[in-house]
Amino acid sequence: MSNALQDFFRQIPLFASLTSEELGEFLRAVRPVELTQGQLLFKAGAPGDAAYVIQEGEVEVSSAGGRPIATLGAGQVIGELALLDGAPRSATIRASSPTTLFRIDKQEFDFQRRNLRTPAFKIMRTLAVTLSGRIRETNAQIGELLAPAPQTPA
Repeated sequence: MSNALQDFFRQIPLFASLTSEELGEFLRAVRPVELTQGQLLFKAGAPGDAAYVIQEGEVEVSSAGGRPIATLGAGQVIGELALLDGAPRSATIRASSPTTLFRIDKQEFDFQRRNLRTPAFKIMRTLAVTLSGRIRETNAQIGELLAPAPQTPA
């Protein structure tokens, strides 16, 4: 396993808790994917069969209705919910530029989890903490949007 690949993954919060040995074990199941500019990675509603880590380039995230939501770049993770639930994709991902990603196959991840491999459990815990934080942030934003407007003195 290349030290450069381990160094790259170690910088990503989802994998930061893994030891060098655990990361090496996990990375044996990761596969590179190359996209050309404009190429579709997956479409909203497609099976959630993998997560991806962007190594180089950028992708555009669009809602199921086609509205752009975000642009993601190097070091960011896409489709991580698939590792937990395998539900259909909630967004569409298209390469904004030539993009290199690493594919984390859900079946391989489930195999590691079923076989009680430490990397899978550490990643699941980090995903849970990350998703909990996102839910709390979303709840706060909803609370602000729904809060009554301040009363102005008459």
